[in-house]
Amino acid sequence: MKTLPQMASSTSTAQAERGPTSGVHTAVKEVPKPLLASEVLRDELAPLQPGRNASRIWFVGIALALGLLGAAMRWGVGVPAVHADAATIAFSAAGAVAALAALPFPYALRGAVAVLLGVVLMVLGARGAGPLAGMAVDGSVLRVIARLLTLTVLPAALLFRARYRAFPRARHVLAGAMALSAPFIALEVMLAFEPGAPTVVRVAAGVCVAAVLSGLFGFMGESTTGASGFWAVLVLAVLPVEIAVRQLTPLADADTGYLTYPATAVGILCASLLTSVGVYQLLAAFWAPEARRLSLAGRPPAESEKSRKVA
Repeated sequence: MKTLPQMASSTSTAQAERGPTSGVHTAVKEVPKPLLASEVLRDELAPLQPGRNASRIWFVGIALALGLLGAAMRWGVGVPAVHADAATIAFSAAGAVAALAALPFPYALRGAVAVLLGVVLMVLGARGAGPLAGMAVDGSVLRVIARLLTLTVLPAALLFRARYRAFPRARHVLAGAMALSAPFIALEVMLAFEPGAPTVVRVAAGVCVAAVLSGLFGFMGESTTGASGFWAVLVLAVLPVEIAVRQLTPLADADTGYLTYPATAVGILCASLLTSVGVYQLLAAFWAPEARRLSLAGRPPAESEKSRKVA
C-alpha cells in the first residue's frame, strides 16, 4: 500500500506528464479558425478556380448537342459530300467532350483539353470537314478565321473581366481580345454595306458588329463588371446565328445541302463554347493567384476598416 507521500508524488508525476492545462490545449486546438471577412471578400473578388463545376455541366450539354448534330448529319443534314464523315467526327467529338466532363481532370488541364478539342473542330470546319463543314461553303476563309478567333478570345476575356473586376490585367486581356476582334468587325462592316448581299445577311452582319462592340462595356470601373458576362453570352449566341440565317437566303440551294447553315451554326456554337471556356479557365489558372494577392491591396480604407470590424 502506498503511503500518503508516495500517492502525492505519483499524482505530481502524472500531472507533470499530462500538463496542467492539457485539456484546455486540446480544446483550443479543436476550435476551427474563424473565417475573416477579408477572406470572404477575396474569394468573391478573386476565386482560384472559377466555374470549375459549372464548366463540366456546360461540357455535358455540348456533348449532347454534338451527338444530336451527328445523328442529324447521319440522316442527311449538312453538306451532301461530307455529311457521313461529318457525323462520325461529331460523334467522336461528343465522346471526347463527355469524357472531359466526367473524368477528374485538373482545372488547368481541363481548360487546355477543351481548347484543343474546339480548335480541332474549327480547323476541320475551315477545311470543309466535320460538323463545321458548312463554314467553307461560301469560300471566305478570311471571314471564317476572323469569326472563329473572335468567338474564342472575346467571350473568354469578357468572362475573365466579369469574374476579376478589380484585377487590372483583366482589362488588358479584354483590350487584347478587342484588338484581335478588329478584323472581324471590319469584314462585317463591309458586308453590312455590301449592296449585292441579301438584306437578312446585311442586317445580321450589323447585329454581329454591335454584339462585338458591346465588349467595350467591360472597360468600366472596377466597382462594376460592366455586365461583361452577359455580353460574353451575347457574342457566343449572335455570331453563330448569323450563319444560321443564311438558310433564309438564295445561298441555301440544293448544292449547299439540307439545313447546312443551321447545322453549321450549332457546330460553331459547340466549338466556340469549348475554346472560350477553355481559354477562360487557362487565364484564371495563370492569373488567379496574382489577382487574389492584389484583390484587397487597392480597396478603399473605409471598406478595409469595415472588413476588420466585421472580422
